[in-house]
Amino acid sequence: MTIFTRMYYLYRKIIKAIKLFLIVSGPGIIVMIADNDAGGITTYAATGAKYGYNLIWVLILLTPDCYYVQEMTVRLGAFWGWFLLLGLLLVNWLTMVMEFIGMASALKIFGIPPYLTVIVMCAIRGAWY
Repeated sequence: MTIFTRMYYLYRKIIKAIKLFLIVSGPGIIVMIADNDAGGITTYAATGAKYGYNLIWVLILLTPDCYYVQEMTVRLGAFWGWFLLLGLLLVNWLTMVMEFIGMASALKIFGIPPYLTVIVMCAIRGAWY
């Protein structure tokens, strides 16, 4: 291989790594940048008016920390989201079971067997959607 071919493949490898980094870090950076509220903007303006660009090095040092905190928050949120989703599915399933028990009990008063009630109600529910 020539030196140009090696440089080309190295360039492609570096570009691929940068793209992968941006894809993975994108949500954290967007959240970090978008987290500007009235109190934050007031603090930024007052600090900028007092110190100017003298503390810009602190922002450069804190940027990776902000990213890592946001990324950990997203992971925790995703974990708890799945945990709560499973709980919600269980509760909704139990609510649906109770609805069928209520319908079967109500129609049993009129002599309709519970299995027939469940079949008819499932058919009505399926036709509805």
